[in-house]
Amino acid sequence: MRRTKLTTTSVFGWLASALFSLAGLVIVWACKWLAKLGKWALLQVITHPRTSVTFAGVGGLVLLLGWQWVVGIVAVVLLTGSVWRAAHRESFEATVETWLRTWHRKWWTYRRRWQEVMSRCGLVVQDGEDTYAPRLRKVSTSMYWDRLLVELQIGQETKDFDQAQGKLQRAFEGERIAIRIPDAKHVGIDIMKADPFRHEVIPAADMPAATADIDFANIPVGLDEHLEPLTISLVGGHTAGAGATGAGKAGLEWNCLRAVAPAIADGTVKPIFIDPKAKELRQGITLVDAGVFGVKAETGVKPTGDYAVTATDVVALLQRVVDELDEANLAGGENGERDFVPSKATPLRPIFIDELAPLLAYWPRRVRDQIEDLLGIILTQGRAAGYIVIGLIQEPTKDIFTIRDLFARRIGLRLPTEDHTDAALTDKAADRGADCSNIPESLPGVCFAFHEKDKRAIRGRLGNVRNEDIDELVAYVDELRGKTPIVPADAPDTGEAVLYEVIDENEAGSMVFDEAA
Repeated sequence: MRRTKLTTTSVFGWLASALFSLAGLVIVWACKWLAKLGKWALLQVITHPRTSVTFAGVGGLVLLLGWQWVVGIVAVVLLTGSVWRAAHRESFEATVETWLRTWHRKWWTYRRRWQEVMSRCGLVVQDGEDTYAPRLRKVSTSMYWDRLLVELQIGQETKDFDQAQGKLQRAFEGERIAIRIPDAKHVGIDIMKADPFRHEVIPAADMPAATADIDFANIPVGLDEHLEPLTISLVGGHTAGAGATGAGKAGLEWNCLRAVAPAIADGTVKPIFIDPKAKELRQGITLVDAGVFGVKAETGVKPTGDYAVTATDVVALLQRVVDELDEANLAGGENGERDFVPSKATPLRPIFIDELAPLLAYWPRRVRDQIEDLLGIILTQGRAAGYIVIGLIQEPTKDIFTIRDLFARRIGLRLPTEDHTDAALTDKAADRGADCSNIPESLPGVCFAFHEKDKRAIRGRLGNVRNEDIDELVAYVDELRGKTPIVPADAPDTGEAVLYEVIDENEAGSMVFDEAA
């Protein structure tokens, strides 16, 4: 058998060939890796231009100037930012802070864990051995909220995200979470990072300068949890507010009145007050045509104004309203009018009922039956003629709040149980996010409502209306009417005209106009 003799030359030749082949493999692998890296970098530049430009700029400065200069520039920028933030917080928040917060949360809070969270929350699609997670397309942030825009994968639907809300809230450490449906291909995930109602004071509604400035279909009564206006319509249907004692229900009626103040002054709006407790609406009694009210039955004098307290007076007032309503609908039909437009000739007549429970459950049955019949007519026929009910109720159980479904908009404030929440708003309201039973007493005015376009509950807070705000409203309306300031009934006689004389709550009497005259 012949043996092959290995020479030094042949060994080196074999090693050179092997090294050359290995080098070729390394070069091919490096080219592939560089191609992938280039593709990834190009994709990042296209999809994340601001971040890419920032890193490229910093890297270029390091190469051009050296790291010492870059550290100095960064220090100057940080110092300038600190001074800017201290001097003008709002502009700094709107530009620099928002951008930095969004960048940090996008990359660190969401993209870093996105695949893991989607998988653990059951929001991925399996296709054989492949797993597809929904794509995070956009992140925007504010001081209190993070808003994510997510592209659905084929095989997913929005209810998957509805069912996973609790899991997503815990995974992303949010105080609250809401699911939006911006379009058929996407779902929006709103994550509350801090409750704005614990940090922001919601003021009473502003009073417009003129009636022309009022949008009667969008009357501001507070702010929603995104600090956008929370509105109700005074021409689109009736509104009910339900809440326990101290929940802040009165904010609904007083914010509404402030928002239409100039229209009250010029007669475009003529409010009606039903005030069973005889004090909740009394402070604003000069806003209505009070006429004769609170007169004892034995006098034989019927109430003539738009303010009622007792059961007898409420029945008489509602009967008069129904008569006026019939006449208005008949006149509107003859003129071919279908949509109501408030004007001085056809004023809007909002009916503020401070507490519905006595009218529907606690007064004598004969009176309750009359009131329920009259309210039924107003609630079913009043909108077309501008008779809109804004009613408040403390105990909205199904056996008391029997006319709930006649109110187009229902607002729930703090309530004792989920059953009360469902009775006040709609069936399964608590399951759809109306967490009225967990509103703390320390947050009066916080409420939940449903928008016709959203299945989930909208959370908001009514403006905080103080006694000074009501006094301001009354004085503003009197000023626009061209009247002199109100003089209390027990004030010393100065020879000036007394426009309104407020009588004792426990006594029968009447409103006195221009007494000195």
